[in-house]
Amino acid sequence: MKLILLLVLLASSTALAAPKPKNVAIVVYDRMEILDFAGPSEVLATASKFAGLGGTPALNLYLVGKTTKPLKAQGFIDITPTYSIDNAPKPDIVVIPGGMADNVSNDAAMMTWLTSVTATSDATLTVCTGAFPLAKVGAFDGMEITTFYGAIEGLRAIAPKARVTHGRRFVDNGRYITTAGVSAGIDGALHLAARLFGRRVADQTARYMEYHWTPEPYLATGYTYWNPSLDDRGRQIQQAEAAVEEKKYGDAIALFEKLAKTDTDGSAWLGLGNARYFARDYRGAINAYARVGEKSASFPTAVYNLACSFALVGDKAKALVAIRKAIVAGISKAQALADSDLSSIKDDIQKI
Repeated sequence: MKLILLLVLLASSTALAAPKPKNVAIVVYDRMEILDFAGPSEVLATASKFAGLGGTPALNLYLVGKTTKPLKAQGFIDITPTYSIDNAPKPDIVVIPGGMADNVSNDAAMMTWLTSVTATSDATLTVCTGAFPLAKVGAFDGMEITTFYGAIEGLRAIAPKARVTHGRRFVDNGRYITTAGVSAGIDGALHLAARLFGRRVADQTARYMEYHWTPEPYLATGYTYWNPSLDDRGRQIQQAEAAVEEKKYGDAIALFEKLAKTDTDGSAWLGLGNARYFARDYRGAINAYARVGEKSASFPTAVYNLACSFALVGDKAKALVAIRKAIVAGISKAQALADSDLSSIKDDIQKI
């Protein structure tokens, strides 16, 4: 059972009724910059898992193009939009990557859709020259904004009523977050994740991505640490998860045991199993994982971890029964075959 995989799945198991995920529309077009598109997509997809509630991701990410026909990012990577501007769900958050942004600015239909959805969204993140389409229609008038260092003067020319700042990784105006070029989109997206879900989720995301993120001090003081969308029970789950990460297994076990007494969806039992697993109390982990019901969103993870625990105590027969259930529940066979904890039953897994 790989540690990072466990933490991603554990973070998505907080015991709350899952709210409807926020819609995130990532705008795509011919000759957009690859990292402008991929960087924020990676950040928000990962943060969505860490911040998810009751097994449901916190964000619903999708690509929106003028049509759903394949296009070429940076001229050589094929991208197929999920939706067209005619049928895309209404977004809560919009991401506009840079590149040949004139392909958006000079397209009347794209601009009509873009100005409409960004005017009513909770937040819009522009990366690099992705700021130009909105600047063209005066969306940033009276605001401080930024862009790629090589496009600063061009942005000043089309947005004379905005204050175009040079040398900033990103600038947050509340509704609009504009970033500098290419990799700066990652910083802007991590800032957005911290704003939405708290500093801990943003830190977890950056660590998972192995990205060195240093929040600007004046902004970092405004982040909550724990996910602000959680209630008291959710915050206790987060605190117990943090104790696991810090290897304070006794503290984590005590808190998860308390939460498990009123657990209704299996997430606290999953957390208790994970804490005992990392404390190398595999028998205790087995007892906890076994309490997670098959109808729980936590069941696929729990039964997979149960298989790992059985394998580690030498009970191959029960490990194989559990891994069969895990695969039926959606865990990939490839993952199981690659997991060293399951090496004792690898040949049997091959036959499934």
